[in-house]
Formats: sequence, C-alpha cells, structure tokens
Amino acid sequence: MQKLTLLLITFCAISLTFAQTNEKKIALVIGNANYQHGGKLKNPVNDANLMATTLQNKGFTVIKKTDASLAQMQKATVDFTKKIKDYDVALFYYAGHGVQVDGNNFLVPIDANLDDKEMVSFLN
Repeated sequence: MQKLTLLLITFCAISLTFAQTNEKKIALVIGNANYQHGGKLKNPVNDANLMATTLQNKGFTVIKKTDASLAQMQKATVDFTKKIKDYDVALFYYAGHGVQVDGNNFLVPIDANLDDKEMVSFLN
C-alpha cells in the first residue's frame, strides 16, 4: 500500500509541476524485473511503462528501457546525457534492484551476477 501511495503522490507531483509549461522535457525511464541471477520482480516493468506513458502525456520525450543489460543501461545513459543539453527539464526514473556498497549506490542491470561485493565495481 505504501508503494502505491508513493507512486500516486509522484504522479500528482509530476502532473502539477509540468502541467502548464512549454519547456522542452526529456526523461530516461528504466524498469528491470527479469534478473538472470537474482529472480524476477513483479512490478518494475509495469511501473516503468506507466511512468513513460504518463511522462509522454505531459510532453516529455521519453527514452525507455525495460529489462536492460549493463550495456543497454550504459548506452541509454550516454544517449540521455548527450541529449539533455537541448532540454529545459530532465528526469530520470528507475525501478528495479539497487544495492549499496561502501556508501555508494548502484542500479542493478538484469545480467549482473553479484556473488560478492567486489563484483559491484563492474556496474560502473
């Protein structure tokens, strides 16, 4: 229930914030659910699809990736980073596994095999 409430608050905030502007807006949306070495999650792909649709309806250009490998996440991030200079608003949304190691946060691609914390260094 808390996740649904948070998601609804997020949508309301996006709606209020971007409803009346003529700014150029871009978003990178990633939803990872089907992990090769970490099981499957129920909601991230659905959440990413819903967020992408909502943002498109609010005038965002959306780059969307679902069940993305490390290489796909890296490419999407590079593409997004190159494009944001031409936009007034940039938004990043991620749903899926994340880990924190030694105070650093990492987003986990579906092909990650994180048997021990030293493997996290390959997520950069």
